[in-house]
Amino acid sequence: MDLRYTENKYDAKPTITKVYDDGPEVDLEAVNKKYRDDLRDAQRSINGNRLVMLIFYMVFVFLPAILISVFQNNILLLGSIFVFTIFVYFIVETVNQVEINKLLYKMDDYLGGH
Repeated sequence: MDLRYTENKYDAKPTITKVYDDGPEVDLEAVNKKYRDDLRDAQRSINGNRLVMLIFYMVFVFLPAILISVFQNNILLLGSIFVFTIFVYFIVETVNQVEINKLLYKMDDYLGGH
């Protein structure tokens, strides 16, 4: 399933503009009414996951690594932190993709039943 949406610039409510489904034409008004809040909740969860990852990364990984590398003159530590950063980002984006897939699964199940 492919889902496309836009956000209202005044209240940030998402409006679903396209739902790709192999069946007949989909009633976007009904889809918007049913899934607008779920889409907003998924967006908030994803943004929250990214913010928490950034805060934890800065406090527990990046700042201590910089301090240790300055005091011990260890450049290898910064390289390993860079690799660790890529790994953590991958994990957080995997969790975010699960949030998106849960919403799409609910929508797929609803649209498949009609």
